[in-house]
Amino acid sequence: MKIGYFKESNLIEHTNLASSDIEAMKSFFEKKNIKNIILSSTAVVMPEIEDFLIQNYNYTRLKTETPVPIENIYRTPKTLGKDRVAGVIGAKVLYPKKDCLVIDAGTCITYDFINAKNIYLGGNIAPGISLRLRAMDEFTAALPLVSKQQPDTNKGYSTETAIRAGAVWGTAYEIMGFIQQLDQQTETLTILLTGGDAKLLDKLIDRETIVNPYLVLIGLNKILEYNVE
Repeated sequence: MKIGYFKESNLIEHTNLASSDIEAMKSFFEKKNIKNIILSSTAVVMPEIEDFLIQNYNYTRLKTETPVPIENIYRTPKTLGKDRVAGVIGAKVLYPKKDCLVIDAGTCITYDFINAKNIYLGGNIAPGISLRLRAMDEFTAALPLVSKQQPDTNKGYSTETAIRAGAVWGTAYEIMGFIQQLDQQTETLTILLTGGDAKLLDKLIDRETIVNPYLVLIGLNKILEYNVE
């Protein structure tokens, strides 16, 4: 569980907890003056957690039909990840008049584009760095599993460094390719990086990017405010 506590639009405190640690969650909430809560999950939520939230707060569960403050023209909205929706809304909270590309670099990398007119136009999904490293280990006979870290070169000088450079630099080059494509289609492109590998990739991307680890939380808070209103 990634939890963010907001006062109005300001993130005051955040924490990460085990998804099954209900007591720790309750302890965090009890110390705050909380009225409204939104929950988003791509996995199954423990009934005990949802029951607690329903009984104690003005509770919203983010679903496909939940009203959101953007226009979404994605053709299969029911399959669209809730974190992707929250991420682009978080970007528009911070940069409301910009075309925004949100890159969420986690297990998978998602690329999501929302224009200056507040229209979400979709994006792409690709394997993340860890997934690439694991795939090379699991689906080949001879390649080892190597650690994820910043390569000291973009040209490997051993099997280990070649795998690492291929996975990490390959991801960075992929990102720069998507950015170059969108640069040709927009005039005010703002690039936001979030997710576990954001800081690592930010060092390698030859373009101004904004790293914000709380982008999804900011977007969820905006959706919550929109529904409360």
